[in-house]
Amino acid sequence: MKSLTLSLLALVAAGATAVANVGGAQAGELADLLRATLDHPRANARAGDVAAAGDDLKAAEARYYGQGSLQAGLTRFEHPRVVGMFTPGVDFLPADTSRDIARAGVNYSLPVDVFGVIAKARKRAESNLQAARLNAAQDRLSRLHQTASAWFRLQALVRQSEALGKLKASVTAFRDRLVKEVALGKSARVNQRLAESEYQRVLADEAQLTAQVESTLAELEEASGQRRRPADTAIPLPAWREPALAETLPVKLAATRASAARARAEESRRGNRPQLSLNGSWFDQHGGGADNAVWEAGVQLSVPLTPSGWRSTDAESARARVAEDERRAAERDTVKQLATLKAAYESARVGVTALEAEATYRTEVVAVEREKTRLGAQTLENLLRTERDLLDAEYRLASSRAQAAYAWSAAQVLAGSPEAEYIEALDAK
Repeated sequence: MKSLTLSLLALVAAGATAVANVGGAQAGELADLLRATLDHPRANARAGDVAAAGDDLKAAEARYYGQGSLQAGLTRFEHPRVVGMFTPGVDFLPADTSRDIARAGVNYSLPVDVFGVIAKARKRAESNLQAARLNAAQDRLSRLHQTASAWFRLQALVRQSEALGKLKASVTAFRDRLVKEVALGKSARVNQRLAESEYQRVLADEAQLTAQVESTLAELEEASGQRRRPADTAIPLPAWREPALAETLPVKLAATRASAARARAEESRRGNRPQLSLNGSWFDQHGGGADNAVWEAGVQLSVPLTPSGWRSTDAESARARVAEDERRAAERDTVKQLATLKAAYESARVGVTALEAEATYRTEVVAVEREKTRLGAQTLENLLRTERDLLDAEYRLASSRAQAAYAWSAAQVLAGSPEAEYIEALDAK
């Protein structure tokens, strides 16, 4: 007896584990799709943009180290030339000359960033790198939102298909019964026509749902690379989180672009100031059997006199002012979008509560009306209208759930939520 009890307990435990595993697999469907979305080719392209911007920053920093070149050449002159340098009063022997002179050496110029031109170039590259990172984050979140939105619509469509399937079964049963009753003369032909009309309407709704499912599956496949139907129709509805305006992605991106524009304008303006550099070179020259090495070192100050540079500075300053205006406009637009999404989210949540109650009520009404129709106390037309009202309530309930989830997801894109947190919030346990 004891062994039998233990065996039963083991079977119950195994069954519970299996149910839990099935539930966990269903709950992880969306999370799996979202993780697959992060491998989208455009995500890789944005990662390439970030890498390129990082290389631009390294190039801007490398300007501090100056630039040089290695040179080598062989020249034949019309008349003999001095090999190397000849310094009168210091070189007492006749100068070495030759028509063929080989020359090899190196020169180098090290800038002295007195007016901070290189510093502003570095600042601009840093802002561009930050903008590339924000663009990449925004693109990944937008892809996650696209996948999640398609999944929410699929879940709603599956719920609607289930509700339509119940109506189709009921209408089919009535139509088949009325065909027999009309043939036996027990019912009017108008009732059969009414049932047939409702049946054809259900078929049209079914075809429309099928088309919507196929279209949504195609969108899901494009976003995630996978084509699957939801096994679990429970649409997750995470709690609303109000993000700080300054931390939203559009505002941060606009601010970063404005910073880059200001740095670019300042770089252009400072580039019109005098430029100081340390220069040096060393060359070894061969010709006519002579071998002379020459080196030099010095300081160079250059003052740009370029009217086009001044005009370019004015243009960059104008672009910086435009970027600042765009930043302020982004703040206003983000406030508006967040308010719109929050209103849509709250409205949909309230609608879900109301429609759940309505669906329950109309389910009870349909049960009563079916019984009345069976007893002959209700017309078929009224019963079909009652069942259509139930279908409409269940349709709107599924749509409201999807709308609430969509509004929440869109808000996460604006807020710049970390991808792991986004996926975890939708991964219902």
